[in-house]
Amino acid sequence: MKRLLFVLLTGLLAVLFVITMWRDTAREWTSYQGRFLKTLHTDERRNVSGGIKQIIVKDLNRVDRCTTCHLAIDKPQLALGEEPFTAHPGKFLEWHPVEKFGCTVCHGGQGLATEVKAAHGDVKHWEDPLRRGNVVQASCRQCHGDLKAIEAHVPALIKGREVFLAKGCYGCHTIKDFGQTVSQDLTEIGSKSYQLMEADFEMMSPPHDRIRWLETKLRHPRMLNPGVRPEHLPPGEEEIFPSAMPHFGLNQDDIESVTTYLLSLTASNLPASYVMPAPPEPTVTYASDLEHGTAVFEKYGCAACHGIGGVGGRHNWNGGLGEETPPLLYVKAYYGNHVEELKTLIRSGRQPVPRMNAGRPNPGLYMPAWKDRISEPDLDALVVYLFSLADRLPQPQTPQAATDQAQTSPSQPTAPVDSSPIN
Repeated sequence: MKRLLFVLLTGLLAVLFVITMWRDTAREWTSYQGRFLKTLHTDERRNVSGGIKQIIVKDLNRVDRCTTCHLAIDKPQLALGEEPFTAHPGKFLEWHPVEKFGCTVCHGGQGLATEVKAAHGDVKHWEDPLRRGNVVQASCRQCHGDLKAIEAHVPALIKGREVFLAKGCYGCHTIKDFGQTVSQDLTEIGSKSYQLMEADFEMMSPPHDRIRWLETKLRHPRMLNPGVRPEHLPPGEEEIFPSAMPHFGLNQDDIESVTTYLLSLTASNLPASYVMPAPPEPTVTYASDLEHGTAVFEKYGCAACHGIGGVGGRHNWNGGLGEETPPLLYVKAYYGNHVEELKTLIRSGRQPVPRMNAGRPNPGLYMPAWKDRISEPDLDALVVYLFSLADRLPQPQTPQAATDQAQTSPSQPTAPVDSSPIN
């Protein structure tokens, strides 16, 4: 009996050994290597070895196995026209040697994985998926503080920063101690944990990753934060308003660019030998106070709530003035003789703003306090700009203009008078 049991267990062990060997030889990376090696001539194969390949970058604390499948990434003479056998485009590997930088520090993904889906980071709980297309430009900011020096290579990143500024995002968000606290601090949004960035994936379709979440938030701000009406809450619970973030109407190119910029805002702390810091910002001069004030209006993000050019119209749940943020076209009418009062309002803010319905929660948008973060010259210039907005209001007609318009307008034909007797 013991002999029979020994034979059975030995046979089972042999079967398991064969299965293990078969599984090991049938892995994805062995298939890719086999296909690639078949395309090479005998003399070309001498410089290409098989097996798992590792790039160990101690300075960055990374181990990347990407070249296990991407065998021609640094060998353009052996490259094919299909992935993963293409060579790296451009001269980037001349400037960023693989042995010094690896792959994932720029491209994202999971460096230790050897299966396609896992290596590209397209798996649950992996928070740094492969950065495809222009989004990869976000990685450049880890080392390159001076974007102007590399602007030819990062157009999406630079455009994203410009759109972020033009739409007034600093009026609600903070980046590195500049901006406001109406909404989330975006300083490390590109690397922050999904839980800390409050990414609610339940409201969006897969894939559930940072890149898609940011794109969805920019395209449909209220889709991810639709709010909860009182009738859907337990008794006594206060209703939750939808996201107060305005719908900016960004096109696809703008969405991709702003996403790229937001992904560049990380907690990355690379060694000093890798970093190229930005030079000091040059002192900006303006031709007039109005030009200066226009720049201040943009710099401090006033357009986010008050609209481009101060026309207002942003929706503010339960806010006064019909649940809209007020336009700034009438600032001169209200504060023309009370400049110091206006400056105090800008420095001190207004929180909370008046409610339309006292029984509902406070509006999500409010006027934040800039305090001493806005300098006196900037504040004076901003007042000049705000007063200038009154010129955009339609001007009332003078009596003479009304008379001239009546004389130049074509006369309207009158209906014929029916003089027949009434029966």
